[in-house]
Amino acid sequence: MGRIRIRRSDRKTALVFNSTPLIYLTKAGIIKRLTNLPFRLVTTRAVYQEVVEKGVEKHADEVNELRNAFKLHIIEVVAHVNEDVVKKLKNSGIHYGEATVISLSIELDGIAVMDDKRGRHVAKTLGVRVSSTPHVVIQLVKRGALTRQEGKQVIDRIIKEGWYCSARDYAEIINAIEKA
Repeated sequence: MGRIRIRRSDRKTALVFNSTPLIYLTKAGIIKRLTNLPFRLVTTRAVYQEVVEKGVEKHADEVNELRNAFKLHIIEVVAHVNEDVVKKLKNSGIHYGEATVISLSIELDGIAVMDDKRGRHVAKTLGVRVSSTPHVVIQLVKRGALTRQEGKQVIDRIIKEGWYCSARDYAEIINAIEKA
């Protein structure tokens, strides 16, 4: 699992969110707490369309809270991505939204926040730093935006909502929260 590491510089490092982390952080009720992180929080137009526009069509429970997070600029939508990179990733076995997240992460020298194993592998192969939903939760605990107990409850909540986690990974995540 990738770790979020802060680079020391004048500008904030960007966390570039894929759809799954946004959906589960919203389902867990902590999307607004992301403002406690010392990062620029961004996503791509393709991910926005997936989580909001398609979410409306599917009557997804989290869509109103997500739409509000975008309206409040908690998460910024970056319309432009390098389509050359996206085209090169077309046959890599990842979805278009994941390809746009990887492309934007390269462009911004940011961290791709994605949970899909294949997407994470492709990103790492291209030298992109990756993180995941649990690492965002761990960072919120480290920054005091969540207590350790709340962090564990968030992980339990997202698993209950359908986020997959092996028993070994669960133990590692809970251990990391305890040490945060």
